[in-house]
Amino acid sequence: MTTTKPEPRATFAIVTVVLPGPDRKRKPAPYQFNVTYRNPAPAEPGCVMTWVVTGGREDYQVAAERTDDGRVEWHCTCPDAIYHGTYRHAYRCKHLLGLQALMTSAGRAAA
Repeated sequence: MTTTKPEPRATFAIVTVVLPGPDRKRKPAPYQFNVTYRNPAPAEPGCVMTWVVTGGREDYQVAAERTDDGRVEWHCTCPDAIYHGTYRHAYRCKHLLGLQALMTSAGRAAA
């Protein structure tokens, strides 16, 4: 008789954040952030974490990237972030703002 060890489950999470909705009136709506990747060495340069965002018109991907100098750059695939991409340092879409606010309230730096 052979026994197999159960595979360790990933410790990824889904969180819900209420953001302005996708309609013209921007009525508050729940958006789910599903962690899809977490770097085991988050202090190293490269991708720190990725999320899939659902709840709006389409699903989007959000990523946090650590630069060589230790800063965290945020990326989102939503149309607002793409359109304002050249002003990335000055503009953050609602998905990034909501996730950063959540992380700040949880005690994590949202650089």
